[in-house]
Amino acid sequence: MNVLGEALRMIGGALGALLTQPFYYIFLIGVLLHYRRQGILERKLFNIRIYVYAGRVLRTVVTGIIAGLLISIVMAFIGIHIETEIIWCIGIILILLSLFRLRYAHLTMALAVLTIIYMVLLSFPSWQPTGVIGSFISSIRHIDLPGLLAISVLLQLIEALLFRMQALRFSSPVVIEGKRGKPVGAYAMEAFWPVPLWLFIPSVSGIVLPWTPLHGAQSWIDGVSLTALPVMIGCSVLTQTHLPQAKAQRIAKRLVQSGLIMVVFAALALWWAPIAIPAVIIAVILRECVMYFSRREETEQSPLFIRGLRGIKILDIIPYSPAAELGITAGESMYKVNGQLIHDPQSLHAALRINPAFCKLEVLNVEGESKFLQRAIYAGDHHQLGMIFAPDDQAVVSPDIQRLSAWHLLTKPRVQKLPSSYHEHSALLLPEGEQVTEPEVPEEPIELTPEYIEKHGLPKRPRRKS
Repeated sequence: MNVLGEALRMIGGALGALLTQPFYYIFLIGVLLHYRRQGILERKLFNIRIYVYAGRVLRTVVTGIIAGLLISIVMAFIGIHIETEIIWCIGIILILLSLFRLRYAHLTMALAVLTIIYMVLLSFPSWQPTGVIGSFISSIRHIDLPGLLAISVLLQLIEALLFRMQALRFSSPVVIEGKRGKPVGAYAMEAFWPVPLWLFIPSVSGIVLPWTPLHGAQSWIDGVSLTALPVMIGCSVLTQTHLPQAKAQRIAKRLVQSGLIMVVFAALALWWAPIAIPAVIIAVILRECVMYFSRREETEQSPLFIRGLRGIKILDIIPYSPAAELGITAGESMYKVNGQLIHDPQSLHAALRINPAFCKLEVLNVEGESKFLQRAIYAGDHHQLGMIFAPDDQAVVSPDIQRLSAWHLLTKPRVQKLPSSYHEHSALLLPEGEQVTEPEVPEEPIELTPEYIEKHGLPKRPRRKS
């Protein structure tokens, strides 16, 4: 009975430690501001809020708690020595790193900063100030790098799993400036989870575990206590060349591969502590390599969500809309509506007005194959059947989406309109008589049906200009 009472007291103390620390609240507020910003940005880009973000916030919090419990169970068998000052150092560093980029707010990055401070302090062994600063300096000098490295590796593996499973739900369509200076559609895959960890630490009083943790076996003899460590995990990825689910698979696979490499280094660090210092640097390099290869893929491949010659490309589908009920998905193209070729939203509206009560659709899937759909149209349905199309040259873009930081969460998202075309700018730089002119193209595609040929005849081949 005394053991049960001591365990309940220890659990209550750990929950109290989590609730009295400001960091978990700050991480939750950051998540709320992030989704609020996404909703505002969607209204500015597409004149509609596509997703309801209350469900995303709830899913984020619940998933983070479950992930924290799983990692806490594993760490109960591995073991870690962590002091309150180190917990505060980690929280402060995570907040400071988020001011540069949100994706930097990860325990791996915070651990790298702590490692640098630790190595600097090794160069000044005789410097030991007093007071609060002295207690922080003393804690950093005795930091348990192998234990923290083990936590960061487990967090990365959990992060890869969550990103693979939930990245599609956290993706949001955006419009950015393409390589050629024109608006292109893209997806901002920004998924962040605040994770509360409850960790056993050695104590001179408290319950004695029925097992001995792997790390620091002799220090667990007297008993253990429970402490809380709130952290953040997540990725921020922008893709304009892949569908969100395909990009999530690539990122998650690379995170798992780098995480498995770090499992080896973490195990070696638990066996021989000095390995932890280069292992932390390797962990940061591997994590940044994942982001680097992702950005390089985006620059080397052609954008997916642009206006094409066959129909109009679909960037996203509003949930519970007519298009969602018909099974239309992002990446497909709306080709015909009520027998009329579609090449922009205006032609879609004109085709829908042919029969205001019913529509027949021909949609090209991502492989270019046609599928035929039909549905009744009801009052209150979205005017584009719930489809968000790829942007045209006059669309506004978001200039801050690729360098999102905590500062951006405190301000409203900016949008701007790009110059109308590349040629208008280049024409200003060319002498008269050498201006670049666009080839003449028909305003809308012509379908050579028998009725058209009977009425207009075959179109003549345009003469080549001399």
